[in-house]
Amino acid sequence: MKEVILKLSFCLFFLISSAGFAQGLSKKSLISELNRTEGVSLDSKQKSSYEKANNELAAGLLDLDKKKLPQAERDSKIDALFNKRDSDLKSSLGNDKFSVLNKKTNKNIKQLQRKVKLAKMVI
Repeated sequence: MKEVILKLSFCLFFLISSAGFAQGLSKKSLISELNRTEGVSLDSKQKSSYEKANNELAAGLLDLDKKKLPQAERDSKIDALFNKRDSDLKSSLGNDKFSVLNKKTNKNIKQLQRKVKLAKMVI
């Protein structure tokens, strides 16, 4: 019985935290999360390219939210924006640096992508 109560408590906590996060995600917090490099060093030109790609992604997500699309289409366009970001980073950073950065940040970016799909963007 204790296990059932514990599992239900965890499920309830997860639903509450997901619902709270889904209410709004600010552009500032999104960019802050995207700009984390997880210890990978970038020179000033690479850092500028990285931040530019992240700012373009955030702007695209804000524009997308204004369109009031059906959920499936919105999710598809979010995936396309994240893929475009990866493509831009690969061309600006080079394959080697991008693959190192991607290995370090991929888990965080995938979690962020799921959160964005649940959230409503706010300025």
